[in-house]
Amino acid sequence: MLWISLYLPELSLQCHTRGALGHLLEVPLVISDGVASRPFVHAANACAREAGITTQMPVAAAQARATQLLVVPREAAKEQETLYELATWSSQFTPMVCREKSGASLEISTTLRLFGGIGALVGRIRTGITSLGLQAAIGVAPVPMAAYLLARAAHYLGRVRMCREPAQLQERLTDIPLALFDWPHDVMQSLSALGLVRVKDLLLQPRSSLRRRFGDQVLEDLDHAIGQSADPREPHRVPEHFSSHTDLLFDIIDAERLFIPINMLLSQMEGFLRARGAAVNEIVLDLQHNRTQGTHHEFGSRHPLRSAPEWLRLIRERLTAQPFPEAVVALRLSAPCLVVFQELNESWLPTPDVRQEKWQTLIERVASRLGDKSVFSMRENSDHRPEYAWQPERERGKKKSVRVTPTAQDKPRPLLLLTEPRVLGTVSGAPQHHGALALLAGPERIETGWWDGRPVARDYFVASNPQKEICWIFRDYRHGKKWYLHGYFA
Repeated sequence: MLWISLYLPELSLQCHTRGALGHLLEVPLVISDGVASRPFVHAANACAREAGITTQMPVAAAQARATQLLVVPREAAKEQETLYELATWSSQFTPMVCREKSGASLEISTTLRLFGGIGALVGRIRTGITSLGLQAAIGVAPVPMAAYLLARAAHYLGRVRMCREPAQLQERLTDIPLALFDWPHDVMQSLSALGLVRVKDLLLQPRSSLRRRFGDQVLEDLDHAIGQSADPREPHRVPEHFSSHTDLLFDIIDAERLFIPINMLLSQMEGFLRARGAAVNEIVLDLQHNRTQGTHHEFGSRHPLRSAPEWLRLIRERLTAQPFPEAVVALRLSAPCLVVFQELNESWLPTPDVRQEKWQTLIERVASRLGDKSVFSMRENSDHRPEYAWQPERERGKKKSVRVTPTAQDKPRPLLLLTEPRVLGTVSGAPQHHGALALLAGPERIETGWWDGRPVARDYFVASNPQKEICWIFRDYRHGKKWYLHGYFA
């Protein structure tokens, strides 16, 4: 077995700053904890630490050191929600993902070859975590607890050697500080008073003495870390549907700045969809402006998508064209319905599927900018009247376009059909359109519609004018035998 562990340092701070712009993080920020009457600093960002603010410092003292200090109460529920999202996102790499106190552990021995080896997989995980707006240290070991300890050591101690061989595990852990174990404070104080500060110090002690003084938990964790005993874990279960919410640290009115947290949510959704082996035709983005006002957006695709950049491109088209009524304070992204995703096979030459993919992408971008009502496909309708022979089809996710193959008995029809026929002028009874029209083909009699109150009685002709335009015209025998232009062939 081989495990990769992700450790999120200062989890309470990352929960509130993820998705924020870089220059906004220059504001001194602390996370407060403790009783409301005497809160203390639980975590501080780099700007606050430069002002001399440290953890466990009273918030009142911290505010005296930085007058522009931003104090945010700690939210344990938000921390657990972030860990849940991390575990769900990580499930795209392996079905065996376990949540840790401040991170997650992934068993990747069964899927390592799929991602091109340990180096490629770790690089992909690092890039993905950055897109989630998080920072994580990574540890690799044959057992989950050792991998998690190495991940924490990589953050606090810098360079730490990873371990892939079980025989080398104990040697690699000998210099790991015992403070990296999640043991109670009184246990850590007792160990420190006895001069036991590293793993190798415990390994030299009699096990009976350690059990009598510190109980079973210390020895059990030590055995789990060095691989001497089994460490069963409860796997994380990926939810059936995707929905994620984020509160913004600062109000945002500019759409370009809002794309950073939106991309973070889309990256979460992509990891979820990869874990489920699915895609979506529709996503819903809700922008919260205040307690009562919000903006609801629905984005659709005519073919299943799960790539965050592709969805971001559609969202960008819509939001840049529509200004926000007020500043945005929170976001929620949800995917109501999942569909099976089928990856396209790579080919040296573009296949019809690839060309169709590009065409659908263009249609979706135009629909996102102009609205769904401005872009539609056509469906054939059984009616001889040209203006009623087709119907628009806007049903998202279903390709309803119908291509009619002409037969020998079919009459010619123009590519461009006018919404309303246009009256043509005449000279000595001959129709005119940019000059005299010469009749090339016809007539074709269309006389129908008596049953629905919209009867027609027309003779259609194909005609050409001096500008070489090929027109479709007709003479209406119900309205004084006037000539009308109904479409263009070329």
